[in-house]
Amino acid sequence: MKIKVIGMNCNHCKIRVEGSLARISGIKSAIADVVNGEVTLKGENIDLEQVKSSLESTGYTFGGKLD
Repeated sequence: MKIKVIGMNCNHCKIRVEGSLARISGIKSAIADVVNGEVTLKGENIDLEQVKSSLESTGYTFGGKLD
């Protein structure tokens, strides 16, 4: 699954976003693409409300599911 993340614009952002999302139950990996502002999530039963909450708590905005 891919999601849009608004406000992610450097390698530090990439590390913060990946670390924050990787701690969510069900997410096995989170790979951020800073250039496109997207994150690829792999796992099962991923709760998008938890994803949104995690991103917002680290200072980013959840832009929605892309696929």
